[in-house]
Amino acid sequence: MKDKYSWLEDATDPRVAEWAEEQDAAARKSVRRLSAPLFRRLARYYSFPIMRSVQLTEEGVFLFFSDDRSYKVQLLHRDGEKEEICDSKSLGRDVVIQGVQASEDGKTVAIHHSVGGSDEGTVSILDVETREPTDSLSGFIGRILWLKDGAYYYSRSYRGEKTPDGVSPPADRIFHRRGAKEEMVFGRGFETNTFFGIASSADSSKALLDAFQGYSRSTPYSGELERPETWAPVLDDNDAIVTNIDFSGGTHYLLSFRSGRGEVLAARDGRVRKVVRETSWPILDAVLVGDDLLCHYLVDACSEMRLYGLGGRRGRTIRFGSPGSLFGEPSMSALGKDAVFTFSSFGLPYRVYMLSGGKLRTLLSKELPGRYTVRQSNATSADGTKVHYFMTSRSGASPKKVLLFGYGGFRISLTPSFNPAYATLLEDGAGFAVANLRGGLEHGEDWHKAGMREKKFNVFDDYIAVLAKLRREGRSVVGFGRSNGGLLMGATMNARPDLLTGVLIGYPVLDMMAFHRLLVGRAWVPEYGDPDDPKDRRFLMKYSPYHHLSASKKYPPVFIYTGLKDDRVHPAHAFKFYSKLKELGSQVSLRVEPESGHIGTTPESRMREEADKLGFVYEVLGIDPEGDGSHRKGRRRRPRLER
Repeated sequence: MKDKYSWLEDATDPRVAEWAEEQDAAARKSVRRLSAPLFRRLARYYSFPIMRSVQLTEEGVFLFFSDDRSYKVQLLHRDGEKEEICDSKSLGRDVVIQGVQASEDGKTVAIHHSVGGSDEGTVSILDVETREPTDSLSGFIGRILWLKDGAYYYSRSYRGEKTPDGVSPPADRIFHRRGAKEEMVFGRGFETNTFFGIASSADSSKALLDAFQGYSRSTPYSGELERPETWAPVLDDNDAIVTNIDFSGGTHYLLSFRSGRGEVLAARDGRVRKVVRETSWPILDAVLVGDDLLCHYLVDACSEMRLYGLGGRRGRTIRFGSPGSLFGEPSMSALGKDAVFTFSSFGLPYRVYMLSGGKLRTLLSKELPGRYTVRQSNATSADGTKVHYFMTSRSGASPKKVLLFGYGGFRISLTPSFNPAYATLLEDGAGFAVANLRGGLEHGEDWHKAGMREKKFNVFDDYIAVLAKLRREGRSVVGFGRSNGGLLMGATMNARPDLLTGVLIGYPVLDMMAFHRLLVGRAWVPEYGDPDDPKDRRFLMKYSPYHHLSASKKYPPVFIYTGLKDDRVHPAHAFKFYSKLKELGSQVSLRVEPESGHIGTTPESRMREEADKLGFVYEVLGIDPEGDGSHRKGRRRRPRLER
C-alpha cells in the first residue's frame, strides 16, 4: 500500500525542513502560555549539576556532569581539589559532550562530543596537564583502549557505508592509531549488526573485547594487548550475553546471562567454573577491586552492591537506605583496591562514593531542596505477570495527576534517578511514575527476552496494566515514552486510548514496516524482528503504531517531539505519525528541535524542550504552572528521601 507521507523520510529535502519548521512553530505557540513560567522555574533545578559518569585514575576522579549552562569535565584530585579540564562551550556552539574516557594514569582524556548531540561527532584527545589536543577522530566513534606512547585502539561504527572489508552496515571495526597513522586490526569478516566493546585488563596484559550480535548474544574475546592477531574467543559456541569483567592471575572473569538473572564465571585453560551463582535478583555489572568482585545487583529495580571473594565466598552487602540506583556507563570504575560510583534517585541529584579498603565514603553530593516520597507497587499484567512501578510525589501528597513513563526494550532497566525536568510537577502536587516493563533487564535476561520480537505485546500489556491500575485509583494519567518508549506510547494509545488523559511521545520509533531502512534501524532487527521476513512482518504489522491509527478511535491529546538532526531514530517516524493523526482530526502537536540529535541537545535548548513538554502535560492535566506557591515558600534545607 502506498504511503502518502513517505516524502517526509528525506530529512535533507528543503521542503521537509520547511514543513517541520511550520509544525514546530505551531507546537511551541500552543504551549507558550504555560511553558514560559515553567522555563523560569526549571532554571533553578537545571542549575544543579547532573553527574553523568565518574572514572577513577591515578591522578584522581574524572567527573563528567552538566548544568544549566554547559557540559563539563573536571578532575577531582586525591587531596580534594577540583580542576576544570573541559567545558562544552570551549568546543563550539551547540556542542554536547556525550562521554569521557581517561587513561589509567590520568594524563590523557578523550572527550566525545557532537553538535546538537548527534551520534556522529568528534573525539578530542587532550593532554590533561596542558589541555592541548593531541589527536582528533570524527565519525561514529566508540570505546578507546589506551596504549603506551600515545597510541590507542578504538572502535568505529559504519552506519551508511560498508566496512573496509566490505560488510554491509551497521557494523563495527577496531583500529590501532598512533599519531595520524591507523590500521584496522580486528573485526574483519564479522557480520552486519556486530558491535564491539573494548577495554584492557587491570594488569594491562590483555585486551578484552565483547562482540555483540544484536541485543541478546555476545561473545567475549581476549588476547595479548599489543598483538591483535592473538585476540580470540574466551568461550566458544555462545548463544547468550556473556561479557568480560577482567583478567587476573591467569583467569578470565566473565559476566554471563546463560542463566537468566546472571552469574560470574571464571575461565582458565579451557575450563569454566561458576564463581558467583545466579540469585533471585539480576546482576548488572561487576568489577575487580583488589582481590574481590564488586557486583552491582538490581533489587526491585534499585541498586544493591555485594562483594565476593575470587573463590566465590560472599562478603559485605552495600545498601543505600533509599530507593535509588548507580548512574553512569559503566556504573562502577575500579583501580587497584578502590572503586568509585555515583548514586542517584528521583529526589536526589547525586552522591559520588568511593569504596576503599572495604569502607564506603562520600566524595561529593548534591541534595534536592524539599521532601519527597518514593513508593513502590505492582500491577498485574494480562498474563498474570507482576509489573513493578515507582511513584514519586511530594511528601504528604496523594497525587491524582500523574505522568507515567515507560520504555520496555533493549535490556534497558528503568531505575530511580534524578531528572530536573519533573521537579516542578512534584512541587505542584502531581506524581511522576516509572513502570518496569518486560524488555528491560529489571529481572534479568529472561525478562528482556519476554519483551522481544513476537513477545513485544507483553510490553504493551505491562504498561496498560500499570496505567489501568492508576486510573482505577481515580488518577488522571499522561502516558510518556521516548525512543523505543515512543513505540510503546503509539501502541498503547491505539490499544487503550480511553485510559489516557494525554500522550507525550519523544524521538519515537513508530513505523515498524520502515524502521529497518531508516538510518541505523537495521541494528534493531534482532530486537524487533525483520519487516522483510514474512513471518516477522506479520507480528510487526499487528502493532505498528503508524499503521493502526484509525478514524474510529477517539485519541486523547498528543504532543510529539523530535530533533531534525536525530541520526539514530529518523525524525520521519514522528513526522508521519503526526501527519496521519492530524489527517484524522486528532488534537496533536509536533515540536522539532532544529539542532538536536537523539540523546538531546545543549542545556538551554533542553530546558526549553522540557518546558514545552511540561506545558502540554500541565494543560491536559489542568495544573497551574505557577503552582500552589510552595516553590516560593521556605523549605527544609536538609532534604529527606522516604520510602
